[in-house]
Amino acid sequence: MFTVTDLKQWHYCPRIVYYAYCLPGVRPLPTAKMALGQTADQATEAHEGRRTLRAYGLRHGRREFDLWLESEPLNLRGRLDMLITTWSGSTESPAAEEAMELIPVDYKDSAQLPGASRRQVQYNWQVQLAAYALLVESVYGRPVRRGFIYYILARRAREVPITPQLRQAVHQALAEMDALVRAERYPGPPADRRRCAACEYRRFCNDV
Repeated sequence: MFTVTDLKQWHYCPRIVYYAYCLPGVRPLPTAKMALGQTADQATEAHEGRRTLRAYGLRHGRREFDLWLESEPLNLRGRLDMLITTWSGSTESPAAEEAMELIPVDYKDSAQLPGASRRQVQYNWQVQLAAYALLVESVYGRPVRRGFIYYILARRAREVPITPQLRQAVHQALAEMDALVRAERYPGPPADRRRCAACEYRRFCNDV
């Protein structure tokens, strides 16, 4: 079963998925960035419980943190940073289940990729968030129409609509990943070699 992180890595560089599933003995050394990211996520989770939902444009809602989601039909699993359950109206509790909305939130402690627009969430993060949305739908049986990327350093949230195109991108990527793993096919490097500079798997590649 693939993970949501695999999907993000697939759109960053397919070789990372190849190393993880076709060469299980190959493992990158933990980096300082990984440790800092985990610490930042934990600190953000601790602070989120005391904050309002203003960053997400919401007046009220319930929050669940570090939520494990798994779906056999999707062949996918992952740990979601936060799930917001909100509802229409002005009351502090839902008046009807039909009014509820489920909103996945993914924390990011890093900036955009080089050259990415500040107004646009980078594509692999959008696909990752869409994957979480599909998992939420599979587990809770309710549609998800949007999610948020929360930038820890900037303390800002960016809304991402869960479009049909993103949903299709998730399904297509999962199918392509499955085909690659079954064939044990070694993919080429990413078109943008700037991504390789900070990659923890770079030492396993001999052409970048």
